[in-house]
Amino acid sequence: MMLVASHFCIGQQWMTRNGTVDFFSATFVENIEATNEMASGLLAEDGRFAFRVPILGFRFEKALMEEHFNENYLESTRYPNGTFEGVISNWNEALQDGQWHEVIATGSLTIHGVPVNREIPSKLQWDGKSWQIETEFTVATAAHEIPIPKMVRDKIAEEISVSVNLSLSPR
Repeated sequence: MMLVASHFCIGQQWMTRNGTVDFFSATFVENIEATNEMASGLLAEDGRFAFRVPILGFRFEKALMEEHFNENYLESTRYPNGTFEGVISNWNEALQDGQWHEVIATGSLTIHGVPVNREIPSKLQWDGKSWQIETEFTVATAAHEIPIPKMVRDKIAEEISVSVNLSLSPR
């Protein structure tokens, strides 16, 4: 994260080290869900941002799912983090009015070492002390070259639902 942070100009910044990322894979055979409360992020006063999620931080209901997720699919020792770096496209001073606003986060989402340019609709609120960010989107396993063996293809969705909740305080 510090390498990414060095790209930001001096000025007001907000950060978190305990954001929440949830994912859900729904199929006819099995639902798989996991939660990670270790997302870190940095938001600059001009709307640029960088977020990182340690893959080993995802917790599953079943230990075997967690093991397969880390060893077979996300290869978390080889690709330890998921990242999203970019800018809030419609960033402006009016966003600081205390209301929730619909914004577009435009940038590069990297999962399993494969970057994909994305535009992700999000909600943003300034509460007078910190920025609250919420978003829901899908991730296609094929787009990030995540291998799904034939024998479990019916148990893992081709598109995974992801939700993110962050509260970024002054740095």
